Amino acid sequence: MKHRLAAFAFGVLVILVYSTGADLHAGPLDWRASALAALAAGLAWLLIVPLVIAADRRIPIARDVLYPRLLLHVPLSLVVSWAFAYVDYGISRLLHAPVTADLLTTSPLSAVHRFNWLVYWAIIGWYVASDYQDQIRDRKVRTAELERLLAQSRLETLRTQLHPHFLFNALNAISANVESAPRTARWMLEQLGDLLRLALDHSDDQVIPLQRELAFVDRYMKLQKVRYEDRLDVILDVDPLALQALVPTFILQPLLENAIRHGIATRSTPGQIEIQAWCEEEVLHLAVRDDGPGLAANWDLEKGAGVGLSNTRERLRRLYGDAQSFRIQSPVGAGVQVDLRFPLRRAEPATRPASAPARPA
Repeated sequence: MKHRLAAFAFGVLVILVYSTGADLHAGPLDWRASALAALAAGLAWLLIVPLVIAADRRIPIARDVLYPRLLLHVPLSLVVSWAFAYVDYGISRLLHAPVTADLLTTSPLSAVHRFNWLVYWAIIGWYVASDYQDQIRDRKVRTAELERLLAQSRLETLRTQLHPHFLFNALNAISANVESAPRTARWMLEQLGDLLRLALDHSDDQVIPLQRELAFVDRYMKLQKVRYEDRLDVILDVDPLALQALVPTFILQPLLENAIRHGIATRSTPGQIEIQAWCEEEVLHLAVRDDGPGLAANWDLEKGAGVGLSNTRERLRRLYGDAQSFRIQSPVGAGVQVDLRFPLRRAEPATRPASAPARPA
């Protein structure tokens, strides 16, 4: 609303200045002639301004880079102030408004065009400033939304992985091995401790290297294997070139949780989960596949996705926009496959050693 009022006030000001200054070009004018001259100028700018805005949107510079963006308008302002004379002349002829004889022959830098040049910069200055404020506001909204999604993801991770039921099962399995297999019990405590440490170390990070994400997955799946014993087999197929690619924190855990819950826990026979990661040009691909019973015939992603999948999909959309994709497929007799694709961005050289992910046992 403020932008519209400012634009209206500026338009009124331009019309008043053109009407009162018309006598600079054609001598003293009556109010009718002044009004026609102002109307012609206003209509001319009304035709030109949308073209100027369209040209600004095509400038190959990020919209929040202010000074280079304005610098490119310097030659454009001279062209437009000169072109304005032709448009104004044509409209003035149609309206029978007074025009200056030398309007079309003078230089774009002459006094005749200088006011047009100033009007151009007033218009583009207001538009760029308004657009810049919108960019700042949108960035703040996106940042706040990403922080909310990260917090929700962290809470969801703690709820699905480390909630009392999961901890109870892990501790119960450890307790069962304390006397009969103390080495196994100690190993399980180490895995649980590493899992908790990794979860806390990266709880505030938006993205982490895939290598550290896989280190978390490794501990998580090892503890799950204690629960499901020989019913769970995990295959890790990761391109070494993808290990330093940045991925959203905890991006794989909800996918693995769903694969275990729907592909392994519902059957009495052994099942398999495969985790894949590879690079293709400037795109990173992640895939989680199980060989369970698959999805129901009428299953729909929009309605059937739980909190974990919905959160994962939304985080990808917020982080990468249209450059990402999230697909769930259920080939007949081949379980469920979740495919993620987003831009490949590599981590800076690590300042501390990362735990290399071992093949899940």
